[in-house]
Amino acid sequence: MTSRMRLEIGQIPQVVRAIVEEGAAETARIAAAVRAAAPRGAVIVARGTSDHAGIYARYLIEGLLHVPTGLAAPSLTTVYGTPLDWRGLLLIGLSQSGQGPDVVAVTEAARAGGALTIAVTNEPGSPLAAAADHVLLCRAGEERAVAATKTYVAELAAIAALVAGVAGGDNITATLPRLPAALADVMAAAEAWLPTAEPLVEALAASDRALVVSRGYNLPTALEVALKLKETSRIFADGYSSADLLHGPVALAGPAVPMVVFRPDGSMGRALDETVERAMAAGARPWLIGGAELAGGGERRPRALSLPGDLPEVLTPLAYVLPGQLLAETVARRRGMDPDAPIGLTKVTRTV
Repeated sequence: MTSRMRLEIGQIPQVVRAIVEEGAAETARIAAAVRAAAPRGAVIVARGTSDHAGIYARYLIEGLLHVPTGLAAPSLTTVYGTPLDWRGLLLIGLSQSGQGPDVVAVTEAARAGGALTIAVTNEPGSPLAAAADHVLLCRAGEERAVAATKTYVAELAAIAALVAGVAGGDNITATLPRLPAALADVMAAAEAWLPTAEPLVEALAASDRALVVSRGYNLPTALEVALKLKETSRIFADGYSSADLLHGPVALAGPAVPMVVFRPDGSMGRALDETVERAMAAGARPWLIGGAELAGGGERRPRALSLPGDLPEVLTPLAYVLPGQLLAETVARRRGMDPDAPIGLTKVTRTV
């Protein structure tokens, strides 16, 4: 029987199409408000999976808008009651359910303190939506599996469309209309790859730990796929920036620790190659997922999945996470677990 998680992963191209097409007017209106405000900085507040979408937002805002961006520390507001100077800032609150009390509280404080606030959520009637000046909808429909998949990619797509709208004239804007079709092609390629990745599935299913690695725009991809392995398979999977991995944790690499690397083409891919080589020298046999440069594999790029789509690197996180999500779902079932209802977890988590 097909899991709900697997069905919801399969809906991702249609969800992204809804954001790009149905959400175009909404996105343009909010982008205009951001341009008019001309924020001196941006702050992201989120938890869990949405926190990884927030890291992606940070890379996009700094990379394309050149606006310094940081991640909020919600407990300063909710526990310590620390007053902050929000004037002239952009605050983006991310929560699929829109119900996280700490995310809502920071958004309310930022709005009261003079920030321009945007809620990115799948629930238009949620507390987070009510707390913000503007609401950017994920348009993902109901997500029934506990592990977020389509709503995560929806957050990425909504953020990418917004930042592209603020930047204006960027090649992301030209790429967005073909993004749903590109993701459908990636989905087909990832599904075809899974049977050939049986050794990776078996290694993960038999292990209690794993390393998931990337850097730059795809750092959130590594973090999110590691989280999905934790949630659905109860594997101690650690997501790392390759730069941080080399500062010590590379000592964990070895033949007994499955390793997945998300490698984009270009300069970032070449930067990741050093990490792959160091891990291989320690006995690891990494599996690589990435772009056209991985085609053909070879000794230096072992067991690689080269994805179609020809997307600019800033949009590859929407594509690269798909094989990671499919992998996590497959490993969970191989371990005899229900990927739709991980032990000890609920769909909505409320933290203060």
